[in-house]
Amino acid sequence: MSSGIDGGRTDLSDVRWLPGGARLAAEARAELPQKDGLDAAFVALAALRAAGIAVPGQDEVARAAGTVRGPAHAPPGSAPRLDFRLTIPETPDPAAAGTPPDGLAAAIAELSGARLTSVPVTGEWTTDALFDLLVSLWELPRVAVLAQLDAAELGADDTPERALLDYLDTGVPPLWTARWRPVPRHFVALAGIRIGAEGTLVSVVDTYPSLGDNGVHDQPLEWVTAALRAGPSGVLLVVDADQALVAGAAVDVARLTPSFWAP
Repeated sequence: MSSGIDGGRTDLSDVRWLPGGARLAAEARAELPQKDGLDAAFVALAALRAAGIAVPGQDEVARAAGTVRGPAHAPPGSAPRLDFRLTIPETPDPAAAGTPPDGLAAAIAELSGARLTSVPVTGEWTTDALFDLLVSLWELPRVAVLAQLDAAELGADDTPERALLDYLDTGVPPLWTARWRPVPRHFVALAGIRIGAEGTLVSVVDTYPSLGDNGVHDQPLEWVTAALRAGPSGVLLVVDADQALVAGAAVDVARLTPSFWAP
């Protein structure tokens, strides 16, 4: 999906943060890296803290969400972080590890004292649907978009700036592909977009400092869509409890479904 806004050349400083997106990215960067196996807890913790809710750490979110840790699988250049303060269940089977999305939503509600709620989003992920969803979220005072996706479908987190600028102008995605393939599916936050003449970049807040610029990297809208489309994946829209209907309306605009996906 593209937009002809301005019609001129776009540079990488033209990010349009979603409401609260800049603070979400800052909170995530301050917490980097995720503890081993706690990618969902990491992004949820950033969302909670960005909303002004004090939570001690990733461990509390993981325990409340029902996270099960699998084998260590940090990206190149990052060592596993194992400084756990609470006991988190473990399994040697990567397919049995992870965090159920409904459990993560319940943890966010519990730890926020019901100040926050999570609207789940699934459906037929297309570039139009994802673009419409993200743009519609500017109607909210604050939102954290937590996405569980197949990171192997993303582009390289260190794609050269020149290639990203060319993509914004031409709509032709860069050829660099992701080198890190986390197992099982990986949680990130989608915090903003950059709209060019022909292409749209999504600002992905990731869970390790070695990914992108201290944990934040730009991805073509097509690649994020493909990562959501690759198997059971979805999005949680974390909003103030009194904004659930507004978030639900954004889901309707995007012709998606407000329901949880299979873990």
